[in-house]
Amino acid sequence: MKQCPTCNRTFDDTMSFCLVDGTILSAPFDPHVTHQNAAARQTDPAPTEILQSAVNIADPTPTRQKEREPSLLPPTVASSGIPTQAEISAAAPQAYPSTQEVTARSVMNTIKAPPPEQIGNDPRMAFAVESAAVNHFTPTQSTGGKRWAMIAAGVLAVIVIGAVVWFIRGTKTKTGTAAAAQSQEAKATDNKAVPGGQSFIENLSGTPIEMVYVSGGTFLMGSPLSDAERDKDEGPQAEVTVQNFDMSKYEITQAQYKAVMGSNPSSFKGDDLPVDSVSWAEAVEFCRRLSKTTGREYRLPTEAEWEYACRSGTKGPYPGNIESLMWYDANSGNQTHPVGRKQPNGFGLYDMNGNVWEWCQSKYAPYPYRADDGREDLNSTDARVMRGGSWRSPAKGCRASYRRRVPPDDRTIGFRIVLPAQ
Repeated sequence: MKQCPTCNRTFDDTMSFCLVDGTILSAPFDPHVTHQNAAARQTDPAPTEILQSAVNIADPTPTRQKEREPSLLPPTVASSGIPTQAEISAAAPQAYPSTQEVTARSVMNTIKAPPPEQIGNDPRMAFAVESAAVNHFTPTQSTGGKRWAMIAAGVLAVIVIGAVVWFIRGTKTKTGTAAAAQSQEAKATDNKAVPGGQSFIENLSGTPIEMVYVSGGTFLMGSPLSDAERDKDEGPQAEVTVQNFDMSKYEITQAQYKAVMGSNPSSFKGDDLPVDSVSWAEAVEFCRRLSKTTGREYRLPTEAEWEYACRSGTKGPYPGNIESLMWYDANSGNQTHPVGRKQPNGFGLYDMNGNVWEWCQSKYAPYPYRADDGREDLNSTDARVMRGGSWRSPAKGCRASYRRRVPPDDRTIGFRIVLPAQ
């Protein structure tokens, strides 16, 4: 055993210092020595001495520094015995700085600034110390750096916008150039059928015949039972398919008829008026001579081709407003009118309804229509079909589905021509 010479307490031989006051234990305990006897230790040190010794053990501050600093204990502790927690808390801030103050001192030493107690009440310095203590004095971007970053961002945005505008303009230019090239190619095409409803011109010694391309398809031929003006021979309705063909944009005029046939049988005279007094055989002869002159196989339209072209994609009795489309008994003034004065239908064809009746190549036969039932042969003795109504017909006779049976030698009719797809 070892004994502390200061407090006379004994400790195990393995201990080298007193656990109470930190005194070095240099020799083992000798029970025969009088001052080491238990009788000498019957009275414990005063509470003040014990507390002071405990503080000295916990405080690692060197002895010289402790001599310069005030005691941790308030004056009341020595006189009243063991201190209360409130007394120790009230006394502690006067002896040791807080953690925030220690941090502030360290930071201020780092940046070579005066300690916190010399800052005073300056809020700017207090804010700098607090920010430095929290962020460990991390530098922030300067105002000049921000300005240069903003300028760089603006320049980049201008470059991007310029590139986008340049790309869009270049695309438009290429598109416009391609469209212009296509337009020039279309204009350069002469006497050649062009798809899409565009016209081509067949020249007859200075007298042109304008042709319009009609894309073929399937449609419902005839009129429905719901049509109040329907005739019995307009049905039953059936789906009919026609192939692509070109059709004259206008009814054949008197000038065109004279250019091919050398005569003019019309009742109403005028070069731009439709020829009006032609038999079916004469219309067929016109097509034969025109084909021989041009090298193309022109003919009269079949009944299915005529109705398909007249409807131009519509399903009602008329392909549009009757006053805008046709000359008939209510607005014709009892005479024919120059071709192309009314509006065209959806295929770009004029006067399909009204003005003059038009011959079809087909024989008159009951529906349903079939092109392979012999109705398209050219035997002139059979009754034929005429379509479209005329300047003296009521509106009913100008419907798209209306059909009339006439002998081939009837001389009150005009016509238009088609060129089948080659």
